[in-house]
Amino acid sequence: YTATMPTTAKDRRRLLGESHALNPIAVVSPDAIGDAVITHIRSCLEAHPLAKVRVNADDNATCDAVGAELAARVPCELIKRVGRVLVLHKITPKE
Repeated sequence: YTATMPTTAKDRRRLLGESHALNPIAVVSPDAIGDAVITHIRSCLEAHPLAKVRVNADDNATCDAVGAELAARVPCELIKRVGRVLVLHKITPKE
């Protein structure tokens, strides 16, 4: 099973709006994304399909790279990067 993109921009806006009330589930460093971090994010997304992850990085390119790596390894979808916070979504079969 792999995550796929929401079909519309409306879905993305809805998910982003739902994420406002959430606190980050993890703080990750770009050089320390190990199996334990991936497992933690996977289990959190299994419990609730929407989550935030804060990235300890100094530039946007690094944050984008971390987002792409998490999206590929978890697997999940990167909805948006807001500053140093990534909004991640695990698509469930009913969607």
